[in-house]
Amino acid sequence: MSNIIQLNSRSPGGFTRMDNDLYEALIRADLSGRELRVALAIHRQTAGYNLESARIAASFIAEMAGIHREDVSRIIGELLRQRVIYRNGGSKAPIGISPSHEWRIDAKNNRKAEKKPTPQCGVSTTSLVAFPPHNKDINTNITPDGVVVDAERQPDQPEKISRQKPAMESCPYQAIVDLYHSALPELPAVAILNDGRKRSLQARWRESEVHRDLQFWAEYFFQVKTSDFLMGRVPGRHGSKSFRATFDWLIAPSNFVKVVEGNYNA
Repeated sequence: MSNIIQLNSRSPGGFTRMDNDLYEALIRADLSGRELRVALAIHRQTAGYNLESARIAASFIAEMAGIHREDVSRIIGELLRQRVIYRNGGSKAPIGISPSHEWRIDAKNNRKAEKKPTPQCGVSTTSLVAFPPHNKDINTNITPDGVVVDAERQPDQPEKISRQKPAMESCPYQAIVDLYHSALPELPAVAILNDGRKRSLQARWRESEVHRDLQFWAEYFFQVKTSDFLMGRVPGRHGSKSFRATFDWLIAPSNFVKVVEGNYNA
């Protein structure tokens, strides 16, 4: 039986053409499984209908990809940030696949293998059972009654094995504030880095491994700079003062997600 399927205009299920460069780029791309599924769903709903971009509801992508609706919104934000996809406008604007040469995908498998500590003499690496070392490997004394004892420590005191987990890298509060000041001098400056602001930054820092990178924050503030609304360049309603984002507003949880997803980049 042949595995080759002949595609033609009479195929009942139809088919979607994919540019070879895009196909190969997706194969090489260091995307997570869910990021790839969302990207393919977007390609299916655009190229599958000979469109460069289209308005696609997150709920529809969720159904296609078998992913929760809330996760789809977050993944779309990550794909936008990595420039795998683009959106011309706010959250309901058309969305499409970017040219592969514009992609800026995060390296996800770049962790170096941790060197395992050399087991101490007499300690099993596969269990917690302590085995007595050979006599010639330790400093020993022989008692008058012929019993061999360890001259350096008591024989009945097993050595404790440390099992502490490595601590998560702490949030570089000041470095993030410095990036904010550098990218957005037009917005109100942060005069005091108080505990409340540190807690908010720490929460955003710990939400995702992607957030634990100063490059992410530099791109985040750059995205803010491109928004007329967040920068106060949009006149207020009925003659009121224009809205202008502040540092506290930008690191608040709900606002943070909206900015990442491009809701204010119309």
